[in-house]
Amino acid sequence: MSLRTMARRAVASGTLGAVAAGSPTASGIGLAALLDGGNAFDAALAAALAETVVMPSKCGLAGDLVALYVTADHEEPVSVIALGSAPAGLYAAAAARGWQVPATGPLSVGVPGAPAGYARLGALGRMTRERLASPAVALARRGFPWSRLNVLLTRESLPTLTRYQPGGGRCFPAAGPLAEGEAVRMPGLAGVLERFVRDGPDLFAGGLGRRLADYVQEHGGVLDLDDLGAAEVIEERAHSVESERGRIWATNGPSYGIALTRTFDREHRIDRGAPTSPDAVTQALAVLARGGLHPAPAAEGTSTVSAADADGNAVVIVHSNSFPQYGSGLVLPGDDLVLANRAGRGFTFEPGHPNAPRPGRRPLTTLHAWALKDAAQSWVLGATPGGARQVPWNVQVIDRLTHPDLLDGPARLGDAVTAPKWEISERGVLREGAEIPPLGARSAHTLVRLGADLVSAAADPRWDTTAVAS
Repeated sequence: MSLRTMARRAVASGTLGAVAAGSPTASGIGLAALLDGGNAFDAALAAALAETVVMPSKCGLAGDLVALYVTADHEEPVSVIALGSAPAGLYAAAAARGWQVPATGPLSVGVPGAPAGYARLGALGRMTRERLASPAVALARRGFPWSRLNVLLTRESLPTLTRYQPGGGRCFPAAGPLAEGEAVRMPGLAGVLERFVRDGPDLFAGGLGRRLADYVQEHGGVLDLDDLGAAEVIEERAHSVESERGRIWATNGPSYGIALTRTFDREHRIDRGAPTSPDAVTQALAVLARGGLHPAPAAEGTSTVSAADADGNAVVIVHSNSFPQYGSGLVLPGDDLVLANRAGRGFTFEPGHPNAPRPGRRPLTTLHAWALKDAAQSWVLGATPGGARQVPWNVQVIDRLTHPDLLDGPARLGDAVTAPKWEISERGVLREGAEIPPLGARSAHTLVRLGADLVSAAADPRWDTTAVAS
């Protein structure tokens, strides 16, 4: 199939709304919410909760999220940061280990921020949490087909998973790996979702939180029940910079949105090369790399959902268990709940460092989302998973979206997500079609556009990402 055909098929447009998600099932569930009278926030949250079931290695209620949204009532995008802070005992535990804290394992488990983030975004919709969570609950109870992506990510993380669960688990049974297309049921996770419907941001305040904390401590971690009440949402106007092709907005710190905008900032341009060059991106990342983020050669612990509606609402959710896959590698028995490792992945384990895991401090995170206005002054929002590769991939998509010589409107969305990508690695700059096979980057962009007459979504064709509209 030609890139032109792929670009056309990557875009869906309609007059009611559009959704793009990392799973075709999740995209369909998001569109159903729009057809039932919901708005973009309802569609995005319904799709995101479905992803916590069908993509358990990537995102979940024990993870965290960032989001960016616009509404008809907001002149500028709003940044949403829902990251849990450091457990109270982590700094002392790290010091006792000589500051040698691995990126996975029990000490890496931090405070989940996702329940508070999902609940806040849900409050901007029209539907109840019960309605939005019910498709995800049904998927978990009835079962869903295990995807090719799930097969790959489970295989890649099996050593970590079996180290902490030697008897196997729902996604990695002791009898052998799940096959592509095999039906998988997660009744425990269905129960967790039903508790979220009831408790919202207080999901871990009771018995579920006690089980989680006890399990982590049994394995040698320090997360305590008191820590689990510390997550809150930071919701404020997104920061922006003026680039050579217009203004670009992104989620605020501690997200890597601040690295993305740094590459485009016209007033503080990095001299080495164009703002979208590997040199410029490398320098922007280097500023935050001094925060000490662990390298992520295969960062697949994240997914994105984007949705827009005819009323002028658009939202991008980036939700994550962190890297490498299945977060910390610990999965809460009986609840099928993957425990994220944002603390181990995001903090800098050096005494006195500004990004050290002091109690109450939130870690740096590569998660970020962005927004811009295209040549027609229509809002375009987007994001991708990919760890530290998110910034270079997002830079390249923004470059295509704002290029003066390309087609305008929805067609440009498809071109932007399908165009060949490069990424920065320990081996230097790797390019699709050269060091990487064509379409071999593990990006998974979702984009939405609020046009004057049509609402559009676009989905990166490299994995299972799917765009739908009505």
